[in-house]
Amino acid sequence: MTRMSDPLVRRAAAFCGKWDMLPQGGTILCAVSGGRDSMALLHLLSALAEEAGFQVAAAHFNHQLRPTADRDEAFVRDWCRERGLSFTCGRGDVREFARRERLGIEDAARTLRYAFLESAARDMGADRIATAHHREDNAETVLLHLLRGAGLQGLGGIAPVRGKIVRPLLEISRAEIDEYVTRYGLPCVEDESNRDTRFARNRLRLEVLPLLEELSPGCGGRIASSAALLREENEHIRREADELLPAVENGAIALPIPVLARQDQVLRRRLARAMGERLGVSLTQRQTEAVLELGSGGFLNLPGGLCAVRTERHLILKKQPPPLLPLALREGSQTWGPWRVTLERRAEPVEETPCRAVLRDTGGELSIAPWDGTGRMTVENGSRTIKRLFADAGVPVQRRGEHPAVLLDGKAVALLGIATDWACRPGEGEHCWVITITLEHPSDKTD
Repeated sequence: MTRMSDPLVRRAAAFCGKWDMLPQGGTILCAVSGGRDSMALLHLLSALAEEAGFQVAAAHFNHQLRPTADRDEAFVRDWCRERGLSFTCGRGDVREFARRERLGIEDAARTLRYAFLESAARDMGADRIATAHHREDNAETVLLHLLRGAGLQGLGGIAPVRGKIVRPLLEISRAEIDEYVTRYGLPCVEDESNRDTRFARNRLRLEVLPLLEELSPGCGGRIASSAALLREENEHIRREADELLPAVENGAIALPIPVLARQDQVLRRRLARAMGERLGVSLTQRQTEAVLELGSGGFLNLPGGLCAVRTERHLILKKQPPPLLPLALREGSQTWGPWRVTLERRAEPVEETPCRAVLRDTGGELSIAPWDGTGRMTVENGSRTIKRLFADAGVPVQRRGEHPAVLLDGKAVALLGIATDWACRPGEGEHCWVITITLEHPSDKTD
């Protein structure tokens, strides 16, 4: 039997054709660990390349996690050299990266590995990056996502194509791959950590899925098939949401409230998540629900420097500028972000204005900072939270964190144009500080 007549090769070729995985006249970069799955994939792609007219190159990433990691790297390099295949290798300190980024070892390894593959593909001009994920990998992924809590996107498992990344073996079983490796006598190396059941995926593969197969033979394939159906439904909902969403403008997406109100809850959730994704942030289910529960005038801080704002007309997700750091005030004029701040010492109090605060000279340290969401002030009608003072003055929630607060020894004592703590007001004939703030570079407003 020639490799091209091999039934597994033909099935993989048909699957690749369905998803446009093979670049005519281009290059596929095959991720090769040296294990059975990736060696089978490299062998199979080499057979298809002769017929489909593309080039194959191999890439290996050394995670530096095991004493045998260098052995695996040398094995893949030598195998490729003997067959005249282009080979590239990368390596990274996964443990140090995991510690620095506060990631688990598996997540850190995946992040560094894919970053290397993307970089290597760019450097060599590869059109695709092929990985050896197979049917049981897909079933494992679905189960892991289910255990962690997931919606349609997570339960759709591994996509056949994601950007440049393609998975030619995704509908092939592990048993079929093992038979292929045996049939062609392919050498391979085993990663000992793949049998370490301290890792969730390994325990699922070695203990849970075999038990499920005893209870319901063939369930791995059915789980993968269900994932494919869910991916199709997820893609349908994604297209519907994309048609409803406006474009990103100035780092913000403003979805009209009437458009949101006409949708059912499923599409509303998808719209909120898609808004976050377009701004580079994946929202959790809880964050998504919190965004949708905002009432008119509501405001919510989100990860990745985003915030959500609900107005009468729009639900808005936008990128927030980095908060300004507190600035110690000195006599004279200073720049603080877009503001010009002037501090003057006077022998007599002067009248306050929306741009001017007047404070008794107590000898304490004055500074200016964004309001931090806390604090109280004594005003004419008693003690009030700063939050209440902002609300009474009609300052929108989304603007309060940008509003300059004057601090005395670290405590907010004046909000320009809103209030000055009565305990800090100067009496007649007392020396005082006059703080004047003007906005030199007004920021864009949304809605």
